[in-house]
Amino acid sequence: MHKCRVLLVDDHVPIRLALRDTLNGYDDIHIVGEACDGKQAVELVPVYQPHVVLLDFYMPRMNGVEAARIMKEFWQEIAIIGISMAPDSFITDAFLKAGASAVISKDQGDYLYSTISKIFRSQSDGLC
Repeated sequence: MHKCRVLLVDDHVPIRLALRDTLNGYDDIHIVGEACDGKQAVELVPVYQPHVVLLDFYMPRMNGVEAARIMKEFWQEIAIIGISMAPDSFITDAFLKAGASAVISKDQGDYLYSTISKIFRSQSDGLC
């Protein structure tokens, strides 16, 4: 079984810890790294080579949408899931236009896992 390599990106440490704790409960997820803003996330992608990036919308230095645009420009194979406390239509539209595969609320742990799993399975059909 291939594990999905996930990079967590959020400027709030408690949120990152909660996301990590949620996803660490699944055998097929491997958290490869964490970043506190979009700029750091873009720098870490070539280091950690994640399959999926969980990317917060509002962050200092570089927001999630700008980071998503850069990631999709240089690493098209990476799946991006936009996360926000309350993803309204503005946030959702911005993320999707930047190349995100999905946008969900941070407090939907089970839905987050199923979204990651579904995206990873569709990506890795050629790997298995």
